[in-house]
Amino acid sequence: MDASGTCASVRSQLGVYLTGSILPADRAVVVRHLATCPACRSELADLAGLPGLLRRPACQAAAEVPGLDRAPSANPASGSAPMPGSAPMPGGGPMPGGGPAPGGVQLSRLMSSVARRRRRRRWLLALAAAVLVVVAGTGWALRLAQPPGSGTRTVTTVLETDKVGGVTVLTDAEGYTLYWFSPDNPTMSACVASCARTWPPVTAPAVGGAGVTGTLGAIARPDGSLQATWDGHPLYTTTADKLPGQAKGDGVWDSGGQWHEVVVTGSAPSSGRA
Repeated sequence: MDASGTCASVRSQLGVYLTGSILPADRAVVVRHLATCPACRSELADLAGLPGLLRRPACQAAAEVPGLDRAPSANPASGSAPMPGSAPMPGGGPMPGGGPAPGGVQLSRLMSSVARRRRRRRWLLALAAAVLVVVAGTGWALRLAQPPGSGTRTVTTVLETDKVGGVTVLTDAEGYTLYWFSPDNPTMSACVASCARTWPPVTAPAVGGAGVTGTLGAIARPDGSLQATWDGHPLYTTTADKLPGQAKGDGVWDSGGQWHEVVVTGSAPSSGRA
């Protein structure tokens, strides 16, 4: 093969030579030819930026690194073509008998910048994980330090007495008459489901106001809620009473049993309610 044919063959290999993907046998041929052919060395210098073009996004980020715009470049027109024997080596290494290739300087700085950013990202992720662990631990510590049941608000029902229909009955704090159900027993309510919607249970715990006699207590309902009791009778109101001072549920048969207003001993001041 004549000289022009050899140059054509070598120039077709310069791209893979710069990227380091060339086969070892072909690389040896290219290196030997570059040592004796200034024209091909000049062609190689013009292609020095090829690795950067193949990694365009990374090179754009590397442009932020100070000094990259001052990287040396080969200019065949200025007569500064590499001397024989100074062909750049794959991977951006130093040129034999000269300084590092321009593309190698840029690639080295790029890799250093990427490594710094990766180290900084790993450090920030580790710091964020440590903060989350501390916050989670603090939250559990505060939760464990709370007294049992401190997160649940307990509502106390206040019971009163009033004159309704000429008798002293037990009422809630708003003056609505309270009732007891004949099928109940001191430990269980027989009024559930639709019955409890018509005859709402009085919630426990309950405390007695002035004039309230008898023993107040509580039972657990099937749904787990607590219901107030008076002298062993679970207590209810009724939706039939539209106003305080009424006792429309007294003597009513409903939900399998009879309902009674809770009559207490002693006297209570009349509220004047009808």
